Formats: sequence, structure tokens, C-alpha cells
Amino acid sequence: MLVRTTDLPTAAIPGQGKRFALALGCFDGVHKGHAALFDALLSRAGELVPAAWTFSDGAELVRKKSGRIFPTEEKLRLIGELGVPYAFLYRFSGIADLSPEAFVSEILVGECGCALAVCGYDFTFGRGASGNAETLCRLLAAYGARTLILPPVTDGEGPISSHRVRLLLREGRMEDAARLLGRPYFLSGTVEHGARLGRELGFPTINLSFPEDAVIPRHGVYVSLTELEGRRYRSVTNVGTRPTVSGSGVTCETNLFDFCGSAYGKRARVALLSFLRGEERFSSEKELAGTVEQDKKAAAAYFLSHAADKDGEKG
Repeated sequence: MLVRTTDLPTAAIPGQGKRFALALGCFDGVHKGHAALFDALLSRAGELVPAAWTFSDGAELVRKKSGRIFPTEEKLRLIGELGVPYAFLYRFSGIADLSPEAFVSEILVGECGCALAVCGYDFTFGRGASGNAETLCRLLAAYGARTLILPPVTDGEGPISSHRVRLLLREGRMEDAARLLGRPYFLSGTVEHGARLGRELGFPTINLSFPEDAVIPRHGVYVSLTELEGRRYRSVTNVGTRPTVSGSGVTCETNLFDFCGSAYGKRARVALLSFLRGEERFSSEKELAGTVEQDKKAAAAYFLSHAADKDGEKG
């Protein structure tokens, strides 16, 4: 299926007989390495229509027990923000058993009109990942199509990868994860009703749920920045199971500074900026409330020491 990345409706093929330049990959996280791939795609596309070729589900990552950094909708929006106007979406289960030859002939050339493929040095495809970037180059050449293979984008610790980002998120190293992603990690969704305990204790929260197949950051409290109805608020966020109140399941509860009103049913985006402390079980709700006040003071100090982050903030 071809979609437009900017507003996400199903898109009509842009012109009868158009040929495409495709960036190939899972693109989980849309990190700096992926951004380099899209830059190469856009600079080399010429008269071809640039598009990403990626998965519409997280089946491959679930199979690997990796967890997704961002759900498909957010992934596509991030790709669109990098200037790629279209994306071909395929379910992993629909192509997993294709041979490399069938994948190229039936999918890339036959269904997607690929005239140029851009991929990373470690790209694999076909049944059992039996094809690699060199295989792709050879197979596409038989159809008169070109392949551009990019070297890794590296930092001081090696190639930038989604695997590294996931490890950093699970360790609560949000600044390091943001450095690889090119942006802070965030969770977005519709604000849900919670247990209302925070409101009773004087720090009302907005509640978001992690997608079922998402990678979960380290449990604990974070300095965060929350976008709600076009405004940004400094905030603190707890990721975890709320052991003090015998909670179940992982939640994302955020207390917004200087916010009044109801957010239920509204879309919100919570960016986790810095880890403050691990999740704790408190002996009383009073002790919990006192610790939350300390968390808010620590977050305020963080924002004060990162004055540049205030640009564009409201609230």
C-alpha cells in the first residue's frame, strides 16, 4: 500500500507509469543513520518519485523480541518530516517467505516500480534474510534498476542502530538515546482516565499507554516535556507499575507544570528528556506526595540548567 507520509491517507499513485526511488528498511526509531539514508534518497532521486519502503507492522521486531521504538503512524510522520513524501507499506508476514529473487521481481519491480534502491550496508531481505545489499544490487541490475549502498553512520561507539537505541531506552539513558535518534524519545497517544490518585494528592497526571509491542524505557521518573493541544509544558513523568498503589501493567503518568483543565480524550506527546530516579515503593501516600514534590524541583533545576530548551516553550 502506498501512503502519503505527511497526512497519512492512502495515496493515489502519483502519475501513471511513474517510477520510484526507494529507501529500503524497517526504519524503527528513524534515527540519524536512517536520516542519512533518506538524505541520499532525496539527493539521488532526480525525476524518480522518492519513497520509503518499510513494514506496516512490528511483526519482525516481535519475532526478534526487540520491541518497537515508535508505532507505524509515528514512524511515517517522522519519515515525512525528513522530506520523504511517500511510503510503501507491507506486512512482514506477507513477504517473509519470498526468495530474494521473488522479492525483487514481484514486490520492488513489479508492484513498486523501483528504478533506484537505497539501502544500508547491513540490509538483508528474502526468506531467512538470505539476501544482502550486494544481492539486491545484482538482482535489480537485471531489470535496469540501480542500487546505492550506504556505509554506516557512526559515533564514538560504533554504527548508529535501532538496537543501540533500544538498549539505551531500557537503561534510562535518554540523553544518549536522543543523540542517536536526533530527537528526544517520546510517547504519544490519547489521554486516558487513570485512578485519580495523583489528583487526590495534589499532582494530577495525564495517562498514556504504551503500545503492546513497544520497547519500554527503564521504570522510574523522568524530566519530560509534554505537548498538548499545540502547547508545550515542562513536566515530570513516571514510567512503571505504580507499586505504592498496587498498580498493574506499565503506565506512563505525567504531571504537567502550570496546567489547568481536563486533558481526557485529547492527543498528547510526552518526550522523556532525562532520568531522575528509579521507581520506588513508598510506605504511605504522604511519603509519595513529598517525593513527587522533590521530583518537580529536580525537573525545574534541569530546565533551568538547560535554558536553551526553553525556546518555544509555552506554559
